Amino acid sequence: MYRMQKPIIWAIFCLIILFLPVCASAAVTIHADPQNPSIGDRVHLWGTTSLNNTIAVYLLVTGPGLDPRGVTMENLNLPAGQGYFSSAHVGPGGYWEYEWNTGYMVGALHPGTYTVHVVSVPVNILHMAGQDSAGVNITFSPPDNPPPIPLSVFGVIGAILAGAILIVALNRERNRT
Repeated sequence: MYRMQKPIIWAIFCLIILFLPVCASAAVTIHADPQNPSIGDRVHLWGTTSLNNTIAVYLLVTGPGLDPRGVTMENLNLPAGQGYFSSAHVGPGGYWEYEWNTGYMVGALHPGTYTVHVVSVPVNILHMAGQDSAGVNITFSPPDNPPPIPLSVFGVIGAILAGAILIVALNRERNRT
């Protein structure tokens, strides 16, 4: 009987070793293109999840000058958590994607390296331990073409100059009389 148990134990051990890498593989992945964009560029994010019955993954970003808990992708001033998240629909086969338009969002990116995190449940960085998550670093350089100065700035400058000229002219008129 002892000899019979030994092959069974070895068989179970071999099965555990065989399936351990499958169990340890990431359930959520993330990729970015480009990984070195300029501020204002669009960044294509995509990945997969092997979790069953997942309809969405949740995205948040961390980096220089941002809340350390992570912030939403559309509003860099809004901390992720408590119902505020960016999400991406998970399609058939576990594939998801998200287009991050860094030229059209609330808040400002600064040159530097940011990490975009994807997580299978809506939690912020402080509560990610034990959750299926992944991250990708994206290094932003300054914008290729700085944004134009809004016309309202020129209007304000023009109004100030016109006011200064008017004051000087009125003072000269008073001094003559």
